[in-house]
Amino acid sequence: MFPQAFSQQVDEGGQMNLSEGRQRRFFMSRVTTATGYVATGLIGLTLLIGPANLLLRRRTPVSNYLRRDVGAWTAIFSVVHVIFGWQLHGSGRISAMLNYFFTNSWRPMADNFGLGNWTGLAALVIVVMLLALSTDGTLRELKARTWKDLQRLNYTLFALVILHVFFYGALLRLTSPFTLLGVLTVIAVVVGQAVGIWLWRRRHARTTASQRQL
Repeated sequence: MFPQAFSQQVDEGGQMNLSEGRQRRFFMSRVTTATGYVATGLIGLTLLIGPANLLLRRRTPVSNYLRRDVGAWTAIFSVVHVIFGWQLHGSGRISAMLNYFFTNSWRPMADNFGLGNWTGLAALVIVVMLLALSTDGTLRELKARTWKDLQRLNYTLFALVILHVFFYGALLRLTSPFTLLGVLTVIAVVVGQAVGIWLWRRRHARTTASQRQL
């Protein structure tokens, strides 16, 4: 009787631990996915502020405080995404991080998982660098032209994030609301940038024509 009762308690305890482990992984998976797509949406928003200003005929300053704030939240969500993703797919140890990028023979991973991690790492480096540059002090030190050129890495960041999402199989989950958000973000950015370029060229052409008449 006692051995059976003890065995039953062990089984129940093991099942409980297994259930808690699954719930924890499910929660971490949701947080990882959600923070990743929120960061993607915020990056897209930073790329739509300029075209929106052109559409509304507003002046576009070299440094936009709204874009800075959105960029800061982008970096925060990106870092949280990396932390939870690291805990989800690895053990959380520093040494386990290498398994994200290299095979057992120390060759760079070239499968979807590896390419997804490499593009994610590059995106993380850029978003943190852009956050560090988004201060009045760096703007004064680097001067407007150099500062603006570095801020244009935001386009590279967006492309890397889309590749990161692609390699992680987002297109295989087309029914997911997160995937829908990602697709809508890409469409909005592409359309917004196209409209912004068209508006800028039209305004530039009018300015040039007016100067010639003078």
